[in-house]
Amino acid sequence: MNNISNINYDKVFCDTVKNLSATPSLLLHVCCAPCATYCLTQLLPYFDITLYYLNDNIQPFDEWEKRLDELKKLADIVNSDNFVVRPRCRLKLTVKNYDASYFDSTAGTLGAMPEGGARCNACIGQRLVLSTDYAKRHSFEYVTTTLTVSPYKNARFINELGAQLAQDNWLYSDFKKRDGYRQSVQLSHKYNIYRQHYCGCNYSLQDSLQGANK
Repeated sequence: MNNISNINYDKVFCDTVKNLSATPSLLLHVCCAPCATYCLTQLLPYFDITLYYLNDNIQPFDEWEKRLDELKKLADIVNSDNFVVRPRCRLKLTVKNYDASYFDSTAGTLGAMPEGGARCNACIGQRLVLSTDYAKRHSFEYVTTTLTVSPYKNARFINELGAQLAQDNWLYSDFKKRDGYRQSVQLSHKYNIYRQHYCGCNYSLQDSLQGANK
């Protein structure tokens, strides 16, 4: 795609789903259930979706488990037709086994970097590499992530890297557009889904605690 830095990713997403003639398979990397809520409202009418819970960055392990339980809860809500949007296909979930050492081996070495900088990009990069590789190995027609719904994540970085890794199978998106983040908060409240107060890693947890104590 030419001149990618100037792309309106939300428009590309809308054009893509508008022109679908079938129900393609989509691997959706999910960072947490709250972020997934709004993204699913945009995706369920068009795709056969498998949620991919791959988040070695989340610390401690109890938090990783808690977020996984909330994602399972959301999937059950969708599959029981109690969600705000009805799924075109039954929502599926696959989970990568937790391995904090994978995060620590690269992104974790950048612990001194500020939130939203090189450490976060390395963390996102790890998850996109593994997600796009899984999608290729399992013949998914599309792959994308819920990460762009966050106002703290760089949609350009995510889409450029995702497209580089997945090429034509990458589904461009910027889910924060059209008030996506606010709607994700509202949907989380509607379905009583736990919303965490930090991104995931121990560094972001400490930053959150320091901010709360100021």
